[in-house]
Amino acid sequence: MQHLERFGLAGAAWILTTVAAPIVATPAVAATATTPSNPIACPDLARAALPDPSTVITAAALREATPAAPAPAASDGRPPMPVAAMPAHCEILGQLQQRTGANGQPYAIRFHLRLPREWNGRFVFQGGGGTNGMVGDAQGALFGQPGVTALNGGYAVISSDSGHDNAVNNDPRRQGIATFGHDAIARHNYGGGFIGPVVRTGKALIRAFYGRATTYTYFVGGSKGGQEAMMAVQRFPRDFDAALIGYPGFHLAHASIAQLWDGQAFAAVAKARGEVGNDGLPLINRAMSDADIVLAQQAILSACDGLDGTRDGMIEAFPACTTARVVPALAHVTCPGGRPADKTAQCLLPMQVAALRKVFGGARTRDGRAIYSDWAWDAGIGAATAAGVSQGWRMWKMGDYAATANNGALIRLGAPSNSAVFRSPPLEVAADVTSLSRYALTADIDQAFADAHQKWGELGESAADFMHADATDLSAFTRRGGKIILFHGVSDPVFSILDSLRWLKAVDRRERGRAGRFIRFYAVPGMNHGGGGPATTRFDIFAQLVAWRERGRAPGAITATAGPDTPWPGRSRLLCPYPQQPRRIGPDREEAGSFRCKVP
Repeated sequence: MQHLERFGLAGAAWILTTVAAPIVATPAVAATATTPSNPIACPDLARAALPDPSTVITAAALREATPAAPAPAASDGRPPMPVAAMPAHCEILGQLQQRTGANGQPYAIRFHLRLPREWNGRFVFQGGGGTNGMVGDAQGALFGQPGVTALNGGYAVISSDSGHDNAVNNDPRRQGIATFGHDAIARHNYGGGFIGPVVRTGKALIRAFYGRATTYTYFVGGSKGGQEAMMAVQRFPRDFDAALIGYPGFHLAHASIAQLWDGQAFAAVAKARGEVGNDGLPLINRAMSDADIVLAQQAILSACDGLDGTRDGMIEAFPACTTARVVPALAHVTCPGGRPADKTAQCLLPMQVAALRKVFGGARTRDGRAIYSDWAWDAGIGAATAAGVSQGWRMWKMGDYAATANNGALIRLGAPSNSAVFRSPPLEVAADVTSLSRYALTADIDQAFADAHQKWGELGESAADFMHADATDLSAFTRRGGKIILFHGVSDPVFSILDSLRWLKAVDRRERGRAGRFIRFYAVPGMNHGGGGPATTRFDIFAQLVAWRERGRAPGAITATAGPDTPWPGRSRLLCPYPQQPRRIGPDREEAGSFRCKVP
């Protein structure tokens, strides 16, 4: 325990708005007793010696412990997420590498660090999400365990805005929160350049405060934070001991083009059906209703649900659920006529089925080259729940059916990101929905692909250069004992699980079939992007990573439970290390104990 006299009354609490990247839970690790040598008190950390001389500590204050609290009900009907308790800790805000960038915009890499009184000697780097631009809450919210955080487990936790500020670097004439895409250094930092400076600053502050260094450093993140975790082990291997990588966008420049491809596929359906907005653009959210998506889901289930030996609304044997299996099932629910007037509640129009096949087949150039990835056919595209139909898949691919303007994430987030961050040179697109929709629905796919590989700016980098984290040589990380656990939802509509699997297999080929020494991969059937869908999404996987890295206990089967927003609250299943899949061995009960992980 640190000396109590170093902790006084807390100052006024800060209100920090952030979206914590979902990561996975671990039980608390007992604090390591030690006598600090020459520690610096929390309010005095501004005088600590730091590796980057441009670093400025803007605030450092002691915080008393606060209890957990219930959260207000979510507006979309989902169960409320509790506000996590926080232990007594030192809270630090700072920034480094301040500069004036493109179009006179001010830039800096900001960070947020919390150092708990009861420290376990370990450090977590919390990944970001989306376009980042928010400094983060530095609590380490733990995926699948509402209200549980790494901070409460005794970890020091740091988060960062990755080098730009959504509130400051926000020009409505230049893609709004993606304005930073017009600055080459901000792009580079967003891609992962910020990680090294921030983790080293965090470690220096930890040493200054506690009087000793960290024993283990973990990177934990999902989505964009998953891409950052891959960057951490590939480009900063000496700074990290292990990484938990969730549903990573490690080919994000190409994945953003796939979003344009998807939007254009569904726009053709909407236009043919006369679903056009006041701005004259197709309403891609009207390409398929919720009921239409459920029809497609049921066709997929009829083709593939039984491949794992159990018909339970989950496709555990997803690699065997091929297009060749699914297409005949979709044909059974296709309307006999091809005109919009032939549509009934019991069938899908041929154009709707064709759009689904085009989307699941993946974006391609005009000469047939794959741009990003194909997608796994899975039940998570839609499922009936107590609150209606799961919206996670359609909100990314299309948007809310009831909306009178395009509102899908591929328009709101995908279009500004692609046009500003993942093209060189960046285009200027206004941040209003009509401008973003017009860009997404008319963009030339081949040109977008070429521009993702065009060198640009003072660093001479393309989007693929600064963004793609697909190196297969991980020896600099693994020779130090580095471990990786990667998990991915089979129904992720943003980043394809098949892309993650291809990378895993490429690493394994390079390791001559021995990548299992340092990496484990878990598929989560039915899960959408980071959660949601008809899936068992409550599980503790971070504890598995810690046990593997620190005690040499390799992870195996993990029990996962379905939450209250699924068709089967309380159902439990096994998550199996790939290529194993769950196979029923016991009675027909809704519990993980009735299954074993086996190689198909």
